[in-house]
Amino acid sequence: MKRLLLCLLLLLSLPVRAEMTMTRELIAPEQLVPGQPITIAVTFWTDSWFNPPPQWPEMVIENGNLLNTPLPNQLVTRNSDGISWSGIRMERQVMAWDQGTLRFPAADVVMRSANQPPKTVSLPVLQKSVNWPADVRQPDRFLPASTLELSQQWQLYRATEDKQLHVGDVIERVVTLRATDVIAVQIPQLLYAIPGSGAQRLPPINSNLTQGRDEIVGAQCEERLRYLPSQSGELVIPPLRLRWWDTRQHQWQLAQLPGAHYTIAAARPAGSEQTLKARAPTQWKPLLAGSAMVLALLLLGFFFRRTLSHSLQRLVHRTREYWRIVPLPDLIPTKRKR
Repeated sequence: MKRLLLCLLLLLSLPVRAEMTMTRELIAPEQLVPGQPITIAVTFWTDSWFNPPPQWPEMVIENGNLLNTPLPNQLVTRNSDGISWSGIRMERQVMAWDQGTLRFPAADVVMRSANQPPKTVSLPVLQKSVNWPADVRQPDRFLPASTLELSQQWQLYRATEDKQLHVGDVIERVVTLRATDVIAVQIPQLLYAIPGSGAQRLPPINSNLTQGRDEIVGAQCEERLRYLPSQSGELVIPPLRLRWWDTRQHQWQLAQLPGAHYTIAAARPAGSEQTLKARAPTQWKPLLAGSAMVLALLLLGFFFRRTLSHSLQRLVHRTREYWRIVPLPDLIPTKRKR
């Protein structure tokens, strides 16, 4: 009996052998075009626990680049041949800038775990064909996206509050592009100056589109172009057209924005300088909220007028009592003996 207990204790004290493995997969559509981001996922699997944390293999890419889009690691599970596996999944985005073959060479990864000998895992070759779609006209302005929206606003800056535009006034065109599955550097320039008319292009403002837990799903670009008419006449601003590739339907799409037509009158008579002002849209919600608060305060003051009057009188009385001068008796005798 003692020998049996001793054997059981020895078996329990032996280190547990943990199985480890690593897999790598490429998440990409059937038809891949240059500039379309795809995901490569590397998963560390074990049937026990993660000790120490896994060491990820080096990302070696041929005919592509690794993007710096932050993608959080995920905890995953699977069941294979009755064995439960736990895994940590790391995802990174990659992109090919030209047609050819996006290739990840084979790699050998040495995996280590506590109280276990090192284990070498071979990751096979991953590759994907990248091709330009048919009828590509301008590869430098090629924009692949899963969704795309274009919108614009017109802002008029006048020196006086009238409806007529004069020489010296400013017309500002603001165009906003929102696209998913793209990065900001892929978005081409949208606004250009009209030949023969003065214009000022402001620096574009780029930002990321996020959803869920701050997951980056696309990019937004806002461009501003100010037209500065220097002579009277007609100013015709052309429409805007952007041809982009729909990566979901695998076809070309055309996003359009209408132009504008303005009549520019002669310069206003010389006089005191005035600042160009744009008529901002009236915000009714803050005005209504402020009016409601003022009305509520007036009603409260009316219903509690007696209490407020008594409180004010008491405050005035206490203030006067505090600042009232109190005479002190003479502390120094007036008659002294020599």
